[in-house]
Amino acid sequence: MTSRISRTPFLDHLEELRRRLLVSLTAFGIFSAASCFFSKSLVEFLTFPLRQLDLVNQDLYFTAPYEAFLVHLKVSLLTGLLAGSPVLFYQLWGFVAPGLHRRERALVLPLTLLSVFLFLAGAAFAFFVVVPTGLQFLLSFKTYSIQPLLGIDPYFSFLVGMILACGILFDLPVVVLGLVQAGVIGPQALRNARKGVIVSVFLLAAILTPSPDPVGQLLLAIPIILLYEVCVRVAKWFSAKHRGGSAEPFGGQKS
Repeated sequence: MTSRISRTPFLDHLEELRRRLLVSLTAFGIFSAASCFFSKSLVEFLTFPLRQLDLVNQDLYFTAPYEAFLVHLKVSLLTGLLAGSPVLFYQLWGFVAPGLHRRERALVLPLTLLSVFLFLAGAAFAFFVVVPTGLQFLLSFKTYSIQPLLGIDPYFSFLVGMILACGILFDLPVVVLGLVQAGVIGPQALRNARKGVIVSVFLLAAILTPSPDPVGQLLLAIPIILLYEVCVRVAKWFSAKHRGGSAEPFGGQKS
């Protein structure tokens, strides 16, 4: 009987996780399926970074019969993820909310909105800044006798990888602020971890970016470091407002 009672909360959490995953996957599937009807327009729109370059031939080519179809499918899935991100983030923060205090649960909606905003901001930053700059750098190695002939799948794999990498990394400050608000870490601890965070961000940028060029990695890492500095200052404000200048948790020190 004792074992059965002790397992109940765990099973409840699993059921809650299953339900929220089902809702998230349903939203993702609906938006992805709807995007299939506009995939041709979306594919044309996503060639915008390529059209900004000074290339003689800005067309994309496919060499396998199924390659263009897979690209249309990939673009529809990416659009479904971006369009469904409000539902995905709301389900994520809703799953975390029961473990928070009542005051902290009120932050679920603001954290959801902030997560969606930063994720979409990261995707836009990748699309309009990182991808064009990365392509310009990589294609600058062409010569008179070596000219680029871009394939449709490598281009879109590069594009999608950059968009997802930027979106994910731009959301890391939300996780940091959530930990600060929950009292897991304090602003002084964030300041002390600055060097390690900078190294980690550059490592993550190197891992997540789908190309080895240093320009794209720098363009991805620098905004994240700036966002981290913003987090340090916001965390200090949170600490002063909600803890009244008391000692910070988990290794923080009053400054």
